[in-house]
Amino acid sequence: MGKRDRVLSCFPSFVRAGDTTKLLHDVVTRIARPLEDVDTHLFRIQRAHRLLVAEDVADIVKLAGALNLTAFHFEDLVAGRSLDYDARLQAMRERVKRVATVHLTGLGTPWAVMEAAAIFLGATIVPERDGEPLITHLDEKHLSHKAVVEFATPAPRRERIYLHEGLYQRRRVEPQDRWQLNSWVATNSDPEPAPVRFAIRGVSDHTVRPSIFCPGTGEGFWFNGVVPEGRTLVIDRNSGARLDDQPVDDWLITFQGGVFDFARTGTAPFVREHGHATGAPLLGDVDGVESAIRADVPVPAMPVGRSEWVYKVAVGLYDGSDFDLAVFDPPTEPVGIFDDHAYDGCVFDYPSAGVVAMGWNESMPCSFKLLLPPQPDAAGDAPSSAPNYVNRISAVLPRFRAAGIRAIVDTAKDAWILGESVVRDAATTDGDGVTRHATRLHDESVDRFVPLDSTVAATGASA
Repeated sequence: MGKRDRVLSCFPSFVRAGDTTKLLHDVVTRIARPLEDVDTHLFRIQRAHRLLVAEDVADIVKLAGALNLTAFHFEDLVAGRSLDYDARLQAMRERVKRVATVHLTGLGTPWAVMEAAAIFLGATIVPERDGEPLITHLDEKHLSHKAVVEFATPAPRRERIYLHEGLYQRRRVEPQDRWQLNSWVATNSDPEPAPVRFAIRGVSDHTVRPSIFCPGTGEGFWFNGVVPEGRTLVIDRNSGARLDDQPVDDWLITFQGGVFDFARTGTAPFVREHGHATGAPLLGDVDGVESAIRADVPVPAMPVGRSEWVYKVAVGLYDGSDFDLAVFDPPTEPVGIFDDHAYDGCVFDYPSAGVVAMGWNESMPCSFKLLLPPQPDAAGDAPSSAPNYVNRISAVLPRFRAAGIRAIVDTAKDAWILGESVVRDAATTDGDGVTRHATRLHDESVDRFVPLDSTVAATGASA
């Protein structure tokens, strides 16, 4: 009953206040009309100030401003074509409530980051199986985490997101020509020594019994053979020694101790060797070589801080070395450069004794990587937030991470998942088993690696 009817009902019946032809009815109607409008506006204002009953998109965005949310945080929902107006309002209300819950629960934790990602993906974190926790730790140190997110629209489906702490990045000394007893300096910023990967490419017939050692630690290795022209010898702790992908562990010697002309008196009285040399490979191929896989080859480690490294090859000595496994003693004087050195103070240029490079992994302090579901294809079942959702998550993530923490956001490579993946036909080039639900094992150690030329979206390095 409106205000006019309530006022007219107060008059006695003999007045006939309900008669629309009477002046009394007209006066009451004119007075009640602005009061009705005021009541209607007050009712709408009250609803606009309550998140659960707000009826306009703009009202919800303004209420979300209490959490420093803006229209940007709802762009995917406003632009979503799969939602009608009421469903869109409900989704926006739910997003505000979930963001507020994360703030109350606590920011800067793996749960806060993964829950924030699920919120702005338009998904919900669910246990992978009944009774399991919402977040699963993939390693003993709890540095890698996995969560299953469920999308309700446009069609129900499940995906996985990953969060990896303890990231590492490859550092390297670029390949350079090295001559006999050339040295260079490398810097390891990690708080502990790091395993090193060495690469030596053969130059002419000068790369004979190549050796690299660190005078500061007394660690080094030498390869009891020849690296032919253009071929590359790669040595690391996990793979051992490989000459163009052929295993040559049997000709690798690693040592720790004194090095002639480099060891100070009394600091390294003996040398410990690891491995054994049998039948050195010369300039011929090594296709017939078979070598057992070694779990841990004790190659030299990169010490903490600055360290010097020295390269040398075998030099021929009269009656002291094998004829085929030595090179003539190269000159040690400066190499002539046009219009730079005095004619009598240099020698002519000569080929190097090898091209040497080295690389090691350094941890990235105060950083983590968030891996979102693979980008859905254009024709398929993308959630409403699919377009550019990696960039969107990157933009909203800083409010959920701890201050000073670098956050990297990327998409996870599709991997083999038991019960969901598809074994593809050998002739298949796309579709299930190739572009989706691929038969690739998930390796969290690879996911923790950040390439030097990384193009993934990243938030700021500091808050």
